[in-house]
Amino acid sequence: MRARLLLCFTLCLAACKGPLPDDFRPVQDSATGEPRVLVSLNRIISGRYRAIAPTCIGQQYVVSPAGTPVEPVPGSSAMRPGQIVEFRNYQSDVASNVTSLSAPASLFSPNLVKPYNIRTEGKETFSYWRYAFPQPGVYEYFDTNMGQPGRQVVDSYYGTVTYVGESSAPKAVVCVDPPGCVASAECLNGTAPAGTTCCTCMGVCCETDNHCTSDKTCLRGRCVDRETGQ
Repeated sequence: MRARLLLCFTLCLAACKGPLPDDFRPVQDSATGEPRVLVSLNRIISGRYRAIAPTCIGQQYVVSPAGTPVEPVPGSSAMRPGQIVEFRNYQSDVASNVTSLSAPASLFSPNLVKPYNIRTEGKETFSYWRYAFPQPGVYEYFDTNMGQPGRQVVDSYYGTVTYVGESSAPKAVVCVDPPGCVASAECLNGTAPAGTTCCTCMGVCCETDNHCTSDKTCLRGRCVDRETGQ
C-alpha cells in the first residue's frame, strides 16, 4: 500500500508543469516587528461604520499655490521603506482581505477572520496582518470582500488571481518616500537635476487643498483631480 501511494505521488509530481519559484507567495505572511501605523477595517466608531480608515497614510507637503516652496507638513505620518502598517479587522467574523490594485510591489493579505492573528485590546477583538512596505511608491489598496474589485484575471499556470481596472470597493493609500529624499518645486515639475532622489509623496496625501497641486483638490485625505475626482 505504501509503495502504491508513493507511486501515485510521484506520478502527480511528474504531471505538474514545474516547481514553484522561491519568491512565489500568493498570500503573504504577517511581517514581524512593530507597526509604524495602524489601519482599521470594518470598524464602528461613534455609531458610524467605517470600511477603511484612514484613507491616506504618508508624508504631507505644502505644494500650492504655484511658486511657493515645497515643505513637509510637521506631524504627518511619513513612511519609509521597511516600515510596517498593521491592518486590523474589527469584525473578525466577517471576511476582510487587503489587496493592492496599483502598487510598486504586491500586497495580498490572508483573510482576516477568526482564528487568524486574533488579539484583544480593551473591549475590542480583532484579526490583524502586518505588511512591511518594501520600496518607495504609492500603494493603493482595497478590501476584496467589499464591492467589485475590478476585472479578475486568473493566471493560467499557477491559478493565482490579480485584479485589473477600477473597483467599486472603498480604496485607501499608503505612500512611501525614499530615505533622504528631496522635496522641491523642481522635483514636483520634473526639472530636478539628474541623480536627485525626489520624494514620492508630494501631492498625494492631504488635509487641505494647499497640500495638492493646483489641478487637484483634497478629498477624504487624498489629492484627486478636480474634474474627475480620481
